Amino acid sequence: MKGRGVRINFKNYPFYFMLNLLKDTFRIYKKHISMVLFFSITFIISLGIQILSPAPVYLSLGGYFLRVGSLPILTLFDVISIFLFSVVSLLFLCLALVSITLIVKVTKTRTKVSLETMENLERYTLSVFSLFLIVKVIATIILLFSIHYGLDEIYAIIFTFVASLGLFYSTPAIVLEERKPIQAFISSYVHIFRKPFHFVLWLVLAFVLLSVTTHIVYSLIGEVILRQIIVVLINSLLILPILIIFMAEIYLTKYTIIEK
Repeated sequence: MKGRGVRINFKNYPFYFMLNLLKDTFRIYKKHISMVLFFSITFIISLGIQILSPAPVYLSLGGYFLRVGSLPILTLFDVISIFLFSVVSLLFLCLALVSITLIVKVTKTRTKVSLETMENLERYTLSVFSLFLIVKVIATIILLFSIHYGLDEIYAIIFTFVASLGLFYSTPAIVLEERKPIQAFISSYVHIFRKPFHFVLWLVLAFVLLSVTTHIVYSLIGEVILRQIIVVLINSLLILPILIIFMAEIYLTKYTIIEK
């Protein structure tokens, strides 16, 4: 008598489900590549503004980050300039986030890009921008307060980390569900805590893609400025759009009508 073989249904495993989402992500990117590349230009503008800013920034994983230790030696003019540059850069960043997410919405609803869609683009961008700006202003105030009174900067870091969780899925919530900024902020926390595996997997994928890209470019190109430009271009036109589409795909898994 022959024994029965054990059949494993890999479709029940989270990794298999996420691979399908990733496959769908690349399908959307390929299908709307002209629109994706067009809207991704705003990523380049956003990062380019940071380069022109008088802020003491450094490049890491294709993004620019502020050297906190240099803040005390900045003049009032430098602080105001940095703030203005950061606000404009943030606006273009939000425009990119909303635009790419809107492509996912158009794909899922099987509609065409219309005048109404472009009008919604402005409304969504302002909603996302207002939410990101409020968090950024509060984080900056906490940081400056800590520096002024000689307190540990860990408080600003903790606030930024906690607030970033609320910002993570806020763009999909606003664009895909028409939520108000505060509702979207709360919804992001809810989705992260309900499906932490998806959140962690996105972070891992983002780290791998960005770090591998940076490592390869830095290994092949010796000119510092040239390799920084190439890394920014690759991340802006390829890596970041894919990650945003993937984020929207993950957020949509909250609905039972999506096949798992």
